[in-house]
Amino acid sequence: MAIIIYGTKKAVIGVDETMTYCPSCETDSFADIMVSSIYCHIYFVPVFPISKEVIIVCQQCGLKRYDLPFNARTLSNYIEIKSNFKHPWYTYSILGLIGIIIVSLILS
Repeated sequence: MAIIIYGTKKAVIGVDETMTYCPSCETDSFADIMVSSIYCHIYFVPVFPISKEVIIVCQQCGLKRYDLPFNARTLSNYIEIKSNFKHPWYTYSILGLIGIIIVSLILS
């Protein structure tokens, strides 16, 4: 009987400053954001990314909002900044390995 170690893990993608609406101040103000990639792993080797989360800290009042989804509902300028925060290449490692194996089987 083998034990399979699996689960999800977070990796920080980047940190930036952006203008966003703060529910505490009830104004648009600058906020610091930290974007994290969440991915599945087997034996601590990344398999594929699942989603992204963001932590937002208002610079005006200090309100901290944790584990919010990284999407247009959370950030008003999502379209402009989404290309700056891509999943790291290593979170696709197992999928890449499977792709290489399939291609080598087809070619041989």
